[in-house]
Amino acid sequence: MENRTFYDRKQELKLLKEEFTNLRSGKMFVVYGRRRVGKTELIRQFIKSIPENKMYFYVDLVEKQGIVDSLSKTVREQLGETRKFADFNDFLDFIALKADNRFVLVIDEFQRFLEVSPPFITQLQNYWDQKLKNKKLLLILVGSSIGMIQKITNSKAGALYGRATRIKISPFKYVDFRLMFKELSEEEKIITYAVFGGTPYYLEKVKKVDGNIQKKIFELLLKKGAELFEEPKNLLEYEHVRIHAKYNSILQAVSAGKENVKEIQDFTGIDTNTLPAYIKRLDELLELLGRKDPVLGKERVGRYGLKDNFFSFWYKFIFPNQTALNLGNIKIVEDDIKENLNAYVGRVFEGICKELLIAYINKELKGYLLDFENIGSWWNRTGEEIDLVAYNHKSRKILVGEVKWTNSPVDIDVVDGLMRKVKFINFAGEYKFLFISKNGFTEKALSRIKEINALPLDLKDIVRLFEEI
Repeated sequence: MENRTFYDRKQELKLLKEEFTNLRSGKMFVVYGRRRVGKTELIRQFIKSIPENKMYFYVDLVEKQGIVDSLSKTVREQLGETRKFADFNDFLDFIALKADNRFVLVIDEFQRFLEVSPPFITQLQNYWDQKLKNKKLLLILVGSSIGMIQKITNSKAGALYGRATRIKISPFKYVDFRLMFKELSEEEKIITYAVFGGTPYYLEKVKKVDGNIQKKIFELLLKKGAELFEEPKNLLEYEHVRIHAKYNSILQAVSAGKENVKEIQDFTGIDTNTLPAYIKRLDELLELLGRKDPVLGKERVGRYGLKDNFFSFWYKFIFPNQTALNLGNIKIVEDDIKENLNAYVGRVFEGICKELLIAYINKELKGYLLDFENIGSWWNRTGEEIDLVAYNHKSRKILVGEVKWTNSPVDIDVVDGLMRKVKFINFAGEYKFLFISKNGFTEKALSRIKEINALPLDLKDIVRLFEEI
């Protein structure tokens, strides 16, 4: 196995270790998430912590007999026992004997049994109910296809429904992402996170490319044969998503700023009666799309957005330019990215600032106690928007803020603009203003900020606050 630095996943790793240490009877876990998010690496780290009585098995896409033969081979290689299993029942009988003492069995890419041998899933359910749940067995089923894993474990019709504890592995948040790129400045970290997101596999590729963000984009996304060029398409295919054209069109529409159903329908031409079903699948199955409603606003003006930065970047800059890239006209795409990257990163920076505020709940930020019950953005139908709104109805306190990712300092017009817009918010209470700027503030802005007793944060403050979490 390739040696890699292991980042984050501390809570998940701690949970598995504690479950094994305290194992008195059978425990079944399902570890699942999208491809590339680091599920197998988590399991590798866990297995390394156990000196003996453990077995890891990877399910290949082969016929049933091939899998049975592979199980025999794996037992010989990992447990040092020569066994020739006749069938799956024979293997499960063997596991039941091994689990008289504490034993860990990991089956990776478990959802493939739906394709190669569906009866095994039912057999496993029967063995679990009759024997294995009373043994000292920690059974970990790992799956990369969210849809298929949900079919097996999350549906009442699924064979393992109600028997397993599910551990969902998601891409890194920014606070975890920072640990992988300590060598970069905070500005470089934010831009890199905006482009490549928090999927560990992608980030390992990014770390291997020397140079600035433009070089990394060129090497991994633009040049002929770039390693990550096909990743979004591959994910859709891996999840067995049909009618790719519709999903691609929806993701492209949202990346282009079409944020409500009407705008998405106009952009894609997909019938309004079927569009919600496609959007729901992109949300619940692939975790790529999500809906947000304005904080303290009206639900009917909700917006859709991509949850994953890498997919957002790809559908905004790569997908609509595939013809140019296939013709070798990389410069036109590079120019498009350079011209629009700053505005794109600005949206991601807003999300990073929300993440920071959430991390400081019940803590003080420059002397101001953050104890909000909800946080998000606010907007209305007339085009007024506020980047950050966090409130607490009980204490009648509200924090409102603007986030600016610009090359020039924030000026007084931004401060006065926020003071004007808060009059549209339906909240009676104590208002506190917050201004976050990549490049600081002008003297006039700072003077007004001081006058209204607001909180100013620049990139240096952001660094310090993340470091102190």
